[in-house]
Amino acid sequence: MNPYARKDTAMLVRRSFSLDTERDAALIAWLDQKDNVSEAIRAALRDHCGSPQITLADVCCAIGRLSERLDSLNSNAAPIRAETTHESPELAANLDRLGL
Repeated sequence: MNPYARKDTAMLVRRSFSLDTERDAALIAWLDQKDNVSEAIRAALRDHCGSPQITLADVCCAIGRLSERLDSLNSNAAPIRAETTHESPELAANLDRLGL
């Protein structure tokens, strides 16, 4: 439950923060492009808070588990044999004339 919200009406809560002109130059440029800076910051915060933070380690772990599953499937599966097809001499001659 939101501790700032009253039951009868919503309230505005102000927050402020500082940006470093060198370290945060990209953020400053992004904010400068926005017509409504407050809304842009709120949307960015909502997106960040609502999405899971997936790391490279998470991805590597998932790939490892997938690889293990594929290995177990491959060891249990019968080998796949490629079927050999015999090309008719007439078809081969026609393809040669086409340059294929």
